[in-house]
Amino acid sequence: MRRPAQLGRERLADEEVPELSSVPDGVSRWTGADLDSLHRATLRGGADATLQDLRQKLCRTIDILGARSQEAQQINAVLTSVARLRESNTFRLYLLTQSHRGVGILKMGVKKLFVTHPVTRGLVEVDPLCVLDFYVDESCQRQGYGKRLFMHMLEAEHVSRPAVLAIDRPSDKLLGFLKKHYGLRTCMPQANNFVVFDEFFDHTTVSERGRLLRAPSPVRALPSPFPTGASSAVGAIETKNIGPG
Repeated sequence: MRRPAQLGRERLADEEVPELSSVPDGVSRWTGADLDSLHRATLRGGADATLQDLRQKLCRTIDILGARSQEAQQINAVLTSVARLRESNTFRLYLLTQSHRGVGILKMGVKKLFVTHPVTRGLVEVDPLCVLDFYVDESCQRQGYGKRLFMHMLEAEHVSRPAVLAIDRPSDKLLGFLKKHYGLRTCMPQANNFVVFDEFFDHTTVSERGRLLRAPSPVRALPSPFPTGASSAVGAIETKNIGPG
């Protein structure tokens, strides 16, 4: 059992994940703009206690699961938090809830990268959709939650081939996950700690300026934004949910 909340971020990973009674079980997507809209809604006159409770517990859930991810990966910096989610308007967080509690997170975003081409061995510029953080709570692992979360992300982002994703500092566990479920095996180490698989370069050419160009296809398109800042933010949660639990 997780220990009670203690002062200081060093104990954040040990806090109990709060119950999100207003969020249906399944996968929902959140951006920094969504969280800011929730915050503004709570500041309006007459904001009900349910909305304030949702914002507080949702933000705490994101911070706790981000801290647990950092601890599990044994890295120095937290990758996912409410503050980090606000750093770029391309960042979005897929949150998996089960029994109205957050059990997994998948943070995505677009990054400008320079990666080594496996054929020319030269650096090429590209701005792919990236996996920035992926974590399922230890108590819920090996139950299919990670696959469910990843599949919902692929559908929402219109990604038909996971090979077109770049992965930031993947753990051995994540590499094993991608190998098992998507057959991704061969990759070239990159100086920026991102991993791209050899299939990332399929159906691409390199421009004279060294930019990687991908042939037109329905591989990736940014999803339409879910409702944000609606007058009934709690009611919009049902719309934001993109998959059943």
